[in-house]
Amino acid sequence: TQLVIEGKVLRPTTLDPTVNDACKADNYFSPSRTLRWTLAGLILHGPYFFAGFSLIDKHIGPATTWKVVAKKTAVAQFFLFPPYLVTLFGLMALLEGQYSASKVSEKVKRRVPEAFISGCVYWPVANVINFSVVPSTMRVPYVAISAGVWNSYLSWTNARGDRGEKPSS
Repeated sequence: TQLVIEGKVLRPTTLDPTVNDACKADNYFSPSRTLRWTLAGLILHGPYFFAGFSLIDKHIGPATTWKVVAKKTAVAQFFLFPPYLVTLFGLMALLEGQYSASKVSEKVKRRVPEAFISGCVYWPVANVINFSVVPSTMRVPYVAISAGVWNSYLSWTNARGDRGEKPSS
């Protein structure tokens, strides 16, 4: 279920109007971009975060206190999130035909810092809500929706950088 939800959540990100602003005006819908992000959702995002959050739940336990919520949020933010971003932008470079190690490395170096800093604002709030309010039976849909919003931002960041624009502060 997680894989299907994540694949479907990632696919609509290429239809988001904010993503369009970063792309060429005559290229509002890009089937190849849609396929790349769908593939990333199916082979990376879904499996990675399903396994990661399962490990967090297993080792830290249920979020019964704010201390546990804070611990789970910190672990997700600082141990789960950075390797994901490196892998995601590396995968995007490869799927976009940037096969040399230097081009993959360049893309990762340009995208990851901004995405990580932005994620330090977005994901702790989303994870605190997830770990403290959302019942365990609703976590997959909640995370899928949260990830859809986040992946719209990542898609925009990825497309914007490809046009040579510098990240805004």
